[in-house]
Amino acid sequence: MITRHTFSQIIILSLLFLFLTAASVSAERVTVRLHFAITEATDASPPELIDNHLVLTYKGARRYRFVGAAFQHEDFKKIHPFYINTNGVYVLTYPLKEDMKNLDYRIVVDGLWMTDPENPVTSRGLGGISLSSFTVPEKAGPPESPQTSGKQITFIYNGNPGQRVYVYGDFNNWEPYMFRMRESGGSGTYTYTIRAREGKYKYKFIVDGTSLADPLNDSKTIDAFGETASILTVAEKY
Repeated sequence: MITRHTFSQIIILSLLFLFLTAASVSAERVTVRLHFAITEATDASPPELIDNHLVLTYKGARRYRFVGAAFQHEDFKKIHPFYINTNGVYVLTYPLKEDMKNLDYRIVVDGLWMTDPENPVTSRGLGGISLSSFTVPEKAGPPESPQTSGKQITFIYNGNPGQRVYVYGDFNNWEPYMFRMRESGGSGTYTYTIRAREGKYKYKFIVDGTSLADPLNDSKTIDAFGETASILTVAEKY
């Protein structure tokens, strides 16, 4: 005979299995930015798009046995479990498909269905049920690098948060560690601005000790060592 205590244990073990299964699947797809979003969140925040994943967060007044989200395009048949980090924030990273433009969903907390408390945007589903809505922003093309403004030249590198990135070339006598690029707010985007006279310059980046040409600059050549370098051209007139 299954007692109430035994039944509760079965439910807890089942939920634990769901969490571990979800974690093992998600881990294969977690990028550095997603990892930071999951592990470093200290409070719930509005939904956001990170590396083609919808990131949802939830935090209440206590610890919950189960927090999940269900989506209208899946007919609410599947509840995706949230992961709880060490700060007590429940986080879901939901991978998006190419054709997804708008997602309507509901949060499930210990069996109670609700709209996302962190998302003020809502819509109406079947039967007038209130749903939370998220519109996938249009993808912007990569920025051009370098960007010029008069004689000011700004180099841009898109990588991962926390990297050591340098730019070097003809303009600094190829000193590799003179110009360290600055990261913008943990975004993985690094920039460095110089002033240069008119002319044509070869340059490269050093990313965590590895030298490479500028991925955002299609103008390239071969340097004296037989390696690929990027080309910067500063016009004579502005």
